This record gives sequence, structure tokens and C-alpha cells, in this order.
Amino acid sequence: MKNFFKYISLGACALAMATAAGCADTDGDGEGSFLWEGSENPENVSYRNPVWEPSLAGGTVLKGGSTFNAISQETQWAAGVDFACPSLLSSNLMNWSSSQEAFSYPTPTGETDAETGEAIMNPGSKPTWISGRITNLSADFARTLNSYYMFYSCDADNAIGAASTPSGLGPYTDLGCLLTAEDLGVTTLRQPHFSVIASTTFYLGYTTEAGSYIQQLNITRGKAPSLRGAAVKVAGPEFTNVCIYRLSKTEFYLFGTVTSGHNTQIRYGKGESVTGPFYDKNGTELTDGASNGELLVEGGTEYENPCNPMHLFESENGYYYLAYNATAIGRELMPSGFARQPLFVSPFSMDEEGWFTEVAVPASGWTAPRFE
Repeated sequence: MKNFFKYISLGACALAMATAAGCADTDGDGEGSFLWEGSENPENVSYRNPVWEPSLAGGTVLKGGSTFNAISQETQWAAGVDFACPSLLSSNLMNWSSSQEAFSYPTPTGETDAETGEAIMNPGSKPTWISGRITNLSADFARTLNSYYMFYSCDADNAIGAASTPSGLGPYTDLGCLLTAEDLGVTTLRQPHFSVIASTTFYLGYTTEAGSYIQQLNITRGKAPSLRGAAVKVAGPEFTNVCIYRLSKTEFYLFGTVTSGHNTQIRYGKGESVTGPFYDKNGTELTDGASNGELLVEGGTEYENPCNPMHLFESENGYYYLAYNATAIGRELMPSGFARQPLFVSPFSMDEEGWFTEVAVPASGWTAPRFE
């Protein structure tokens, strides 16, 4: 009987050697004890980037009541198939599924007008006051109003519009034009970013040829948002597509996209107020373009042009996760001809002074640690 167990032990030891586990002959009689040290499934400690393909160009990621939502610009994920701002759903920020569309296009009812003979159309929900394609948007959850609000701009009108919905995925109801370049006395107006601060105050960021600005909003349930007070310039004209994050009552971050040579980078500054001023590590202010802040995400050998910082999310593991776009080198467009900019989510840690300690380089593959 002892020989039987000896063969079992030797077999186990051989298996352990083959699997890099330990096997020790503790009694000196050739019979060792098998020690299984286990294995770590990569999915238990990491996740794969990009978290969504083929594209979430010009889009947004937000945390709703219990899930995460993402919405893309108007696009064609498949050639010839139009999507009116497709939306995604996730329970953990790392795994996403396609859901529906934030807006809808007009569709035929199957009936014709008796007088004109033209097809009668269902109007759809895509904003009718714009003359182009929605190319940038930002949404967030107004918890105290139990509603989601979106702000968008398009490629043909230098203006920003608003929309709302009781569900982060949509469909959104258009609330019309909020702000135009003419209102501001500028030529260009684009890249809105909507932020809900401490659940009760609302801010809109946007970019013009003169720089990037932040302005407070009045938002009341059932009414279109309106501007409150004057816009505050927070960065120079090279610091675009701004995103705001509140860490505490006196710690705020401003993220933006900055052109560097033939590439773009995501950079940031810190301030004590939601409207700044924001500074780099040397104490230089971003407002007049004297500084473009600290480097946070830069291109690499696989992906270039990181851009469009959407939102920063704090995790229970002590890390902060930034959602953004990047472009695969040599795969800038989808077969439809529309921009191919996958969604990335990268983790960052902070030092004691509140500065991020890593510079991320977007790449395909496993990323750690997982969001919790």
C-alpha cells in the first residue's frame, strides 16, 4: 500500500514540476509532499485595452445610478450604416456592450401624403436645429434631478446644444441651442464638457480659438439649461477639449488635449476652484498659455494621438481611471471612412501632493489593476 502512495506522490511531483509547482522530499524516503501554489487568471487582476472598439470618437463616458454609460459621436461603425450617437453599457467600466442610440433619425411610416405624394416620416429625435453631424458630446448624471443631461456640438455649426433623458443610454430629448460662437464674440465653439460637481452644481467647459472656458449652468427639471454668470478662461488656445474633476472642496483638476509636434497628448493642471486658476507643478498658470500643464497620456509605437479626456473615475483600490480616445497607427479610419478612435481606460496613482505618478501610453493588451 505504501508503494501505491509512493507512485501517487511521484506522479504528483512530476506534475508539479511540469506546472512549476513545488514538490519536497521532506522525509528523505523519496516520498514528497505536493505543494500547489495556485495560478492567477489575468481577468481576476487586469482587463484588456482598448475597452471598446472600433470607435468612441468624440464621445463620453459617465457613471449613472448603478451602471456606466458611454455615447459616441454620430458615426458609421459599418459602412453605409448610420448611427445617431450609439450608446454602450457597462457594469464595471472595463467590459462594454452595444445597447442603442442616444438619438434617432427620421424613418418612413409607410404612408404617403395624399397631396404631395411624398413619404410621411416619423421625425426622429436627432436635433433639427443643427445643420451637420454631431461630432463632440459630453453627458453626466444629475442625481438630485434624477436625470441625465448631454451637451453636444457639430461639424457645421459653431454652437452647443443640450438634451436630457431619464436613462443614460437614451433616447435623449433635444432641448435646443444653448450657446453660439456669436454669443461669445468668437469664431469657433466646440468640444463641450459637462460636469456635475458635488451633485448640486453644474458646469460647462468648451473651447474657442481664444482658449478654453468654464461656465456655470442653471439646470431645473423639465426646463432647458441656461447659462449662469460669466465664462471663466481656464487655459490657452493650445489646451483644448477640457475635462473637469473634483477631488475635494479645494482640489480640482483640468484635463485637456494638447498638440505636440505631429501627435497629441493629454495633459493636466491643478487648482483650488472649479474655475481655476489651474497650475502645473512649477506653479505656472495655464490660463494664458504660458504652460500646457503636466503630461498624463502620450502616444507610443502602437497607438498615437491620445485625446478627448472624458471623465476621471475614482476606484476603491486607490487608483484613478481616465477614459479617453487614441488612434491605432495605420488604422486611422474605419472602412466607412469615419474616424476609428477606440475607447481606452487607464489607471493612475497620486503622490501625497496630488500629482499623478505615471504617464500612460495606450497599447493593446492586459492592463492592471482592475477597476473596483
